[in-house]
Amino acid sequence: MKKLFILAFALTASLLFVQCKKTEVLTEEIISTEKSLTGNTLEGTSWEVISAVSVPKNVNLSWAVKHPKFTFGNDFIEMKLGRDICNKHYMFGTENINVAAASCTITNQNHQQLSDLLEGDFQYIMSESGDEMILKNNAETEIVLRRIVQLSTSTPVAIPVPTNSYSQ
Repeated sequence: MKKLFILAFALTASLLFVQCKKTEVLTEEIISTEKSLTGNTLEGTSWEVISAVSVPKNVNLSWAVKHPKFTFGNDFIEMKLGRDICNKHYMFGTENINVAAASCTITNQNHQQLSDLLEGDFQYIMSESGDEMILKNNAETEIVLRRIVQLSTSTPVAIPVPTNSYSQ
């Protein structure tokens, strides 16, 4: 009788564990599906600006080193332009991004031009690999971005502290 009880308990515990794991996996799949359906796949991504060209404004900017960086938040784009930082609000559509003007204090002329170019409605075009994105608007402005891959861990890593084994 005791063995039967232990066997029943072990079977129940294992079934509950499997059920919890299934629920966790399903929850993660639902969250990722909701994110893909809502469309904001840019949230939490960072990009470096490769070039910015505007034919009517006669602007042709490119960087070889120290690229300006765009980080997409929930409803804003944080622009790190050298020592200058600017936040612009944006709304995400099905195939476009609408970026609102922002009051930024920018000291570099190239960075000011880039900030001015990133205003209005932009169609975004992603590369096949997802590593590059082009922002284009109707006013013949094109901004080319390259994804910045950031490594992060989902679980904290504990570093053991050495202990002194000497006793006095």
